Amino acid sequence: MGSGMHHSSIWRLAAAMLLALATCHARANIDIDEVTPSETGSDVSAASAIPMAAAVRTRLADASRLLAAGDFESAERVLGEAAEHAKQPSEREAVERALAQIDFRRGRYTQAIDRHRALLNQASERGDLSGVAQAELDIGLLERRQGALNEAIGGFERALSLFRQLGDRDGIAAVLTHIGLIRLNQGEYSTALESLRESQRLQAEGAKAELDRTLHYLGLLYAGLREYETSRKFLEQGLAEARRQADAAREAPLLGSMAKISNLRGTYSEALGLARDSLSLVERLDSPPGRAYARLEEGRALLGLNRLDEARTALEAGAAIAERIEQHGTLADFRALLAEIARRQGREEDALALWELALPMYQRGHDQPQLLTSYRAMMPVLRERGMHDRALDIAEESLRLQEQISGLNMNRRLAVLESQHRTEAAEREIEILKRDNEIKALRLRDEETRQWRGLLVIATLGLAALLLAWRYAESRRFARRLSRTNSELVSSREDLSQAHRELEKRADLLARAASTDPLTGVANRREFTQRLAQQFDDAQTRRTPLTMLVVDVDHFKQFNDTYGHAVGDEVLCSIARTLQSSVRSGTLIARWGGEEFVILLPGAEVAVGARLAERVREAVGAIRRDGLDKVTVSIGVAGTEGRELKRPEDLFDEADAALYHAKGSGRDQVVLASSVTGSWTTMPGPNRTH
Repeated sequence: MGSGMHHSSIWRLAAAMLLALATCHARANIDIDEVTPSETGSDVSAASAIPMAAAVRTRLADASRLLAAGDFESAERVLGEAAEHAKQPSEREAVERALAQIDFRRGRYTQAIDRHRALLNQASERGDLSGVAQAELDIGLLERRQGALNEAIGGFERALSLFRQLGDRDGIAAVLTHIGLIRLNQGEYSTALESLRESQRLQAEGAKAELDRTLHYLGLLYAGLREYETSRKFLEQGLAEARRQADAAREAPLLGSMAKISNLRGTYSEALGLARDSLSLVERLDSPPGRAYARLEEGRALLGLNRLDEARTALEAGAAIAERIEQHGTLADFRALLAEIARRQGREEDALALWELALPMYQRGHDQPQLLTSYRAMMPVLRERGMHDRALDIAEESLRLQEQISGLNMNRRLAVLESQHRTEAAEREIEILKRDNEIKALRLRDEETRQWRGLLVIATLGLAALLLAWRYAESRRFARRLSRTNSELVSSREDLSQAHRELEKRADLLARAASTDPLTGVANRREFTQRLAQQFDDAQTRRTPLTMLVVDVDHFKQFNDTYGHAVGDEVLCSIARTLQSSVRSGTLIARWGGEEFVILLPGAEVAVGARLAERVREAVGAIRRDGLDKVTVSIGVAGTEGRELKRPEDLFDEADAALYHAKGSGRDQVVLASSVTGSWTTMPGPNRTH
């Protein structure tokens, strides 16, 4: 077999494996690039609590109002006047914090970080723990915006430790919310959920923090788990809270995230409306980071609606903003989407160049899902341009990434389920303790009643009968209350047992989902590979035949290009059902990848497999749908009878080579492999001569 044929075979196997696995997963980590006036932690108006000259205080208040209105230039001018009047260190620091907030809002992150680091040094020198904690929080927020997540989490942890030491519940709640977002972006969903819930609990107990932000990040967490209804519920609650505050700077990022969720769900018209509502608000606020985020979701929605020219205009405008303010992760997203547009418009060289620019940014940010998405999009283009070595390198890297993501997604879901289970168990334990306390209180009350009755008996024997009658009635009522309390305790324990059973049921569902192809309902590649190894070992031990069929839909790429991927998916499901109806119950059928299926026949000779393959070919050819061309398949057949193979992969390679021969010989036919003679046997069809 020639070099070109070798490249094609390896490429087809690698791409099939990647597609079979990757279609099951959506992007796991959710990044947001919104900006609100208080995200930097330091509030300009907070300076009113610091003793300072009236001229400085007045100008800081004016700057706060101008900043809230989005008039940054006027705010900077007023702060310049405040700096001229500032004589005390506390006054100069208040001005510096206000200027850093303006730098942050305008996307000038380097300048903002330099100001906050200077404030951190000054607070450290004078032993101001509160000032140190606030500066660590401010720097961490800026580092997160620049994609330096490890540095950001380090600053947040130091700030959290100081706020706990100071007993500052407001600061604790604020830092926990931001830690929740970092852990979410790092894929630590259980830790993120616990941080956000603790922040939510502190706010419910009176801590002053941004509840809309906490709800926002909870919505993003559930979006990362692809629980979009729960995600939408939290985002809508956050939006209602932001609107209650009448703060457009809080409302805009929530609208942007709701647009992102709509894009993930494929409701692109809704996403476009939400993205443009967000864009309208950030334009008024003159927020470059917010404008970039809104443009990203607007372009994504237009791309989903196939309005390519409009999408390109929106994405190029957003990319210019992201590049100017050094938002590297967001810039990579823009370039990946622009590459997809270039591919659809036939500008393949431009598409590859854009992807190659995006890949290093995703690698630096450890954004594995986006890396995988870009690799998948690049491979067909590289293959069509004859760049087989590069395509194979990407395919190998993609398989490695996919294995990591597959395990990570399942671990995330199980971690969140375990966290929820622990929370529910703790709540039930609290309820049980409350019931126990009620029982103890009732017993104490009963004892006090007995003592009082004894005193009354001693005081007057005449009232003894009346007291006994009253006590009897009281005891009956107590017994009924005690019975009800015990019944409720039993019910609570039963509820806990039911919750445990539900958790086991969910884990079982996740395990089944890991072995099933989500589109067609047949086994997936991973399940087939495991069972093939078992069946192969059994056949070799018992010296019984084992036959394999590799089935591939003819011209499926052209079919997808003509009728669209949705119709192509329906055809794959119809073929899967046809395969299931053509074989005996219990026969292993799996989707190997893309348009390729495999069937394993333990105990069957090659001749039996060949007859089954011909029935399958005819049954698929009989599938009819109005307005669609005839669907045909090519099938390769190979078996182990009369010989011993060293590896199960050898059996697959023979069947796959027979399939490749069927494809090269005109398609819509069955070809049997012969490893002894190295020849092929083509099964005669109704429209071919023998």
